[in-house]
Amino acid sequence: MRRIVFWVVVGALLAATGTWRPVWGAGTAESWGVVDMQQIAVEYRGMHDLEQQFQEFQGEQDELLEKRYKTRVLYDDERQEFFDLADMGAPTEDRDKRLAELADMSDSRERRLLELRQSKERTPAEEEEYKQLTALYDERMAEMAALQADMQQARRVKQETLNRVLTESVNGAVKAVAEEKGLAIVLRKEIVMYGGPDITTEVLAKLNAAEPVEAAAEATPEATAEAVAE
Repeated sequence: MRRIVFWVVVGALLAATGTWRPVWGAGTAESWGVVDMQQIAVEYRGMHDLEQQFQEFQGEQDELLEKRYKTRVLYDDERQEFFDLADMGAPTEDRDKRLAELADMSDSRERRLLELRQSKERTPAEEEEYKQLTALYDERMAEMAALQADMQQARRVKQETLNRVLTESVNGAVKAVAEEKGLAIVLRKEIVMYGGPDITTEVLAKLNAAEPVEAAAEATPEATAEAVAE
């Protein structure tokens, strides 16, 4: 996952605005410059901060999904106990023991459900047990499927937010350097065959002097959760 944000964002940056379009024979060497977007992607510290935000966001989602999986065949009160214990903070021996017991209980019920499902003849008591376990299991699986769908949407929203923050930051730095140097056009370095002053170093200096955490403050798990809820 290390470069998910990297590749999506670089693609967005390369096509962000008309600033990046190729121009041949337009103006003099003093009126246009070039910027190395690959170098920006590697050396811009804000890029790595945003990648870390996305990885942490995914980690939070994975942790939530793991809790749901471990409680997939627990009844509501048992599952709530598991969630409460898991969210208490610093682990203790007694708490970890109870969490393991509840997870084992869920696993045991799933094995029992499979055993009953494969049984060709069930007693009335077993039939009732089978119906209860099947209803519980099906409900939990439906919940997990819905949760996974919400998570995928949340990741898209999160990624779009981070991409927008990064694109605006880079575009702003390029524009600022271009204005300082009196450049009418800035092109991507990889599409220029010859000429044009390279302003990559100056752009990086502006980007790395900024506050990337504040710039990306809107891309929080809470904001993403609200976006998905809407």
